[in-house]
Amino acid sequence: MSNLEPLVKIGNWYYQAAYGQLLPAEPDSSDAVPVVLEPRLHSLLNYFLLHPNQILDKDTLINDVWPPAEGTDAAVMRAVGALRKVLGDNVKSPTYIATIAKKGYQWLCHIEPLTSHQRKPLALAGTLTPADLALPAADAEKRLPWRFISAVCSALLLGGAVLAYVLASVTVTPLTQLPDTVKPLSALTGQEYGATLEPGQQYAFYWHRKSEAAPLQLARQDLTSLKVSYHDQLYTAASQPLWLDDSRLLFRARDSEQQCYFYQQQVMPDFLPAEKVMPCQQVVAQGLAIMERNWYWLDYADDLRRYELWRRTEDGSTLRLMAFEEKWHNVDQLLAVGSSLYLVVQQDFYRSRLYQVKLEQNQLEHIGHFDQKIITSSYWDQHHALLTLKNSELQLYDLKSNKQLSLGPMTWDLTQPQRYQQRILSTQYLDYTTDIVQLTLANEQLTSQQSWQTSNRNERLFAANGDQLAFVSERAGDNQVWLSQAGESRQLSRLASGQYIQQLFWHQNALLSVIDNQLYQVALADGSLSSISSRPVSGRYQSCNDTLYWTEQNNDGWQLMHSLQQPEVLLSGVVNLKCAPAGLVVQFYNDNALALWSASQPQQLTPLPVSLNWHHILPEQWTSNNQQLLWLERQQWQLKVYDWQSGEISSYPWPATALPLEIHSDNSGDLYSVQPRHYDTDIVWLQNRN
Repeated sequence: MSNLEPLVKIGNWYYQAAYGQLLPAEPDSSDAVPVVLEPRLHSLLNYFLLHPNQILDKDTLINDVWPPAEGTDAAVMRAVGALRKVLGDNVKSPTYIATIAKKGYQWLCHIEPLTSHQRKPLALAGTLTPADLALPAADAEKRLPWRFISAVCSALLLGGAVLAYVLASVTVTPLTQLPDTVKPLSALTGQEYGATLEPGQQYAFYWHRKSEAAPLQLARQDLTSLKVSYHDQLYTAASQPLWLDDSRLLFRARDSEQQCYFYQQQVMPDFLPAEKVMPCQQVVAQGLAIMERNWYWLDYADDLRRYELWRRTEDGSTLRLMAFEEKWHNVDQLLAVGSSLYLVVQQDFYRSRLYQVKLEQNQLEHIGHFDQKIITSSYWDQHHALLTLKNSELQLYDLKSNKQLSLGPMTWDLTQPQRYQQRILSTQYLDYTTDIVQLTLANEQLTSQQSWQTSNRNERLFAANGDQLAFVSERAGDNQVWLSQAGESRQLSRLASGQYIQQLFWHQNALLSVIDNQLYQVALADGSLSSISSRPVSGRYQSCNDTLYWTEQNNDGWQLMHSLQQPEVLLSGVVNLKCAPAGLVVQFYNDNALALWSASQPQQLTPLPVSLNWHHILPEQWTSNNQQLLWLERQQWQLKVYDWQSGEISSYPWPATALPLEIHSDNSGDLYSVQPRHYDTDIVWLQNRN
């Protein structure tokens, strides 16, 4: 088991791994009191369950379970003995833990997962009883009253008025009361982000804006009276604020002139004007950390097209510590845990890596690889980080053993979580919905039409093949591929819960899709999936003139490829591509300038008067057709258009109140955008009802 399920059955016990709670599994134990393991036994049992049937010697347990300099052979023996006593194990005839003479210990008991992505949890966290657990998950669901099932489904469809979140720790400080509800804190009109509590935990601070197009301002909320006050300084972008001391915040922000600065601001007991400390290149939302009174931050060197790590000491001197590889898509999160600094790297378009920064050697040590993007990361305790993964539940990540613990499917969909004792402060999106909107470019104006597909769920990833229009929608629950033809839409795919569609396109009248980093053909008759290639996807696919091209990152860097049967490298350094009338538009990781490439003249590149930095523009934010190359200029709130025939570039103010998430086009020149509707976000508590 690489990941330990939140709820498992081991022998005569049900075990909730996130917080170390055991409950007797016998049918007649309805009045049994849960056993909450003390911290060391909690960590030890989790480690055994992550390594079933393996012989674990004492040194391994000391290194992976005990903090540095605290583990001894005697401590291991005492802890194993105490754990056996709790479980009711017999050392001479063991059911759970066997002693292997002169070698170590071995977990024997079968581990039966009782939750998964495909199965709903048996009960809300914190309310488990033996009666809840007496049946297998499938039987329990069958026997639930239909009114209860209906009520639960309705609540989920309405956005989750009450959600249950299993949040706790496999650490030395487990939560003994389980968060089982979401309680709004801010509930303001508009959007709130980046919440933090002042050290006395009497006030919360967060960024607030009234609408998608409005500027940000710093808000302070009294946690007793819930009264909110605002500082009058406005910003167009801002990072997660950090505490310099008991009264001052440190953050990066971009002002109305689009200039980036470090600011420090006194906010307690009253607001004082924010002071500009020094300029910066880019606002990286989670790219700032404070450790041992030094500031560490990630910034972007535009002239060198790379991310860099910097440090500022108490005397105000600054030093660039290291520069990172241009071939990485983003280096966007910095995390201080204990006396160590960690770095989250978006390796390519889909995957993330976690590194520990070795400050003395100015080196990185790779400690974790993830097949999804890490959206946010935060401190949990001295040995663990709390990770938000794209299209996944929250994960507790052990920075020492490199193991991750899923906190269950009910922890889905929140972002920016921060732990405060036995509660979690987080950002919740309310009624977030996207539409595919058709646009018209005519008479030097860009106009927005009504939604091309109207539903109350998210729509994205538009792909056209004549009158066959494919897109991704959540109108049936999870994201699925849909097909529209002659005004009629029908669901094609039947993906399992948790599968995620990353790209959708047509090739020789076949519909192809990248799903969880693998390429498939989606059958137009019944939506079944056929694997096209076993190569893991790291880049982008494009079909141009009935030829399939793609980009990928490997040990040799980024490359443009074709021919799935016998893959061939066409060009080095290419991270993305689009179709052009006479070839391909290629985008490089080490050059902002786009270029034209043709199979008829493979050694020749023709520069285009268009510059797009792959670190700053997503692949869905630029597109092409037979007439034009189009891209979003987000800071200027414009759509830019390069005309293939005239060679001229035109600019069009974006007509909507929010910038699109994606733009798509087809060879007839029709233009579509994925547009978010007006939405709110709230700062919420995840906590126990009691």
